[in-house]
Amino acid sequence: MKFGHHQSFYLRVNWLAKAMKMRNEDPRFFYDEFGFEKIGLGKNMVKSLRYWAVATAVMQEAKNEEKQTIHQLTSFGELVFRYDRFIRLPLTSAALHVLLATSKEQATTWYWYFNENSHRSGSNEDMHLALMEWAKQHHSREISAATLKRDLDCLKLMYTAEAGSEDDPEEVVASPLSGLQLMYDTKDQFVKKSPEQGRLDLDALYFNLLHYCGMNDVNSLTLEEILVKPMLWGKLFHMASNQILEALELLHADSLYPATFVRTNQIYSLNIQLEDAYAFLKKAYERKAAY
Repeated sequence: MKFGHHQSFYLRVNWLAKAMKMRNEDPRFFYDEFGFEKIGLGKNMVKSLRYWAVATAVMQEAKNEEKQTIHQLTSFGELVFRYDRFIRLPLTSAALHVLLATSKEQATTWYWYFNENSHRSGSNEDMHLALMEWAKQHHSREISAATLKRDLDCLKLMYTAEAGSEDDPEEVVASPLSGLQLMYDTKDQFVKKSPEQGRLDLDALYFNLLHYCGMNDVNSLTLEEILVKPMLWGKLFHMASNQILEALELLHADSLYPATFVRTNQIYSLNIQLEDAYAFLKKAYERKAAY
């Protein structure tokens, strides 16, 4: 489990594009003493970006022939670099959120907030205390209160920081995840927000299902499971049961999604024809590029 590896910087909207470009020029970019000058960010920002690139599953660490650590684009990272490196599509924002918030090892506080924390709202202090208690129960060593507070501060900004109309384009402060509108922008509270139905990309929701099914080796989910289980729509996107039901009916009615929504003995279930989540994502990007 990881806490506090972001150097108190949340992910900015153009950072991943910069990181992928520099990595493609030099797989050991993040270990270049003068890399911060080449990318145009502060030293600690580059350390933060190295963390976010892996935590969002855009990159992974590997070893070169000299046994040195390098970074490689993942299957997801290659898709983002090819189709939406500046994260302009809601599909990319939602997929980044899915991969970040389901990564218990890399982004532990994010996993906790979206999957284990059952409160729709709470004061900053209440969230801090709840996270400390959870971390104490699930982590082998003690994590400082200050580190957990920085995680929560960073998480809130990650989902609320938006660009203002007068912001300098060179001083980008917006987060690529704020457009998902999963949290209200409040100073003293953490408040989960259910996004408007039309704002959720159906391709992203289906990607989440395929990603979950692949991780858990299942091909069928009930409406109740999608509502209450960690790493699915109800938790990750704060969707209510009526929103989930509507989305499932849309999936069932569209031939782009090989899934069948059925009702048996008062139980609503979605049967999914499994495929690799990233193969589906590639097709989704190709469809959007053709528009």
